[in-house]
Amino acid sequence: MEYEVLVEEMNPCGGAAHSVKRFMDVETDDPEGYIRENGRFPIMEVARNTDGDLVITTGDGKGYIVRYTFTEI
Repeated sequence: MEYEVLVEEMNPCGGAAHSVKRFMDVETDDPEGYIRENGRFPIMEVARNTDGDLVITTGDGKGYIVRYTFTEI
């Protein structure tokens, strides 16, 4: 499957309000596996948003968080 992925990088000082956002295209049959192999931090949570998109949140446990929102295209 092909996805447009919104990547939001947050640090302890700025939080979500000052996150750095970027988009990327990803082709994978396993979004969680893709993040395990290519993400910087371990997976903390996997959920779906109100639109049904897969949201994978990763972090280092010290305030650095990267959230990936997978939207099927």
